[in-house]
Amino acid sequence: MNWERMTLPVLLAQWARTVDYLERQPVTTEEFVTEVLLRHEIAKRLQTQPVTRETRDLLAEIDEHFRTLTEEQTGCTLSPMVTDISGWTPVREWYAWRRPREA
Repeated sequence: MNWERMTLPVLLAQWARTVDYLERQPVTTEEFVTEVLLRHEIAKRLQTQPVTRETRDLLAEIDEHFRTLTEEQTGCTLSPMVTDISGWTPVREWYAWRRPREA
């Protein structure tokens, strides 16, 4: 998906819908990878754009809900190659080291 044309508020709304969807039904690995990439696009925007405290609080709330619906895993959801090429880490890109909880 091309998120580059979307504004940060639109991306946050999409992230909220995505987490809500994850709560209501199981997702495929492909869908989960798309969710991780959406969250990464938001992270990139936060590094380059000023945001309000309200926006940061909203994102923290959505992220916390995502954490309750997922569990940590030892490897990156995308692939070890992505972490090598892009320099992703489990601390900074925490969302990529999670998977949906087993039902």
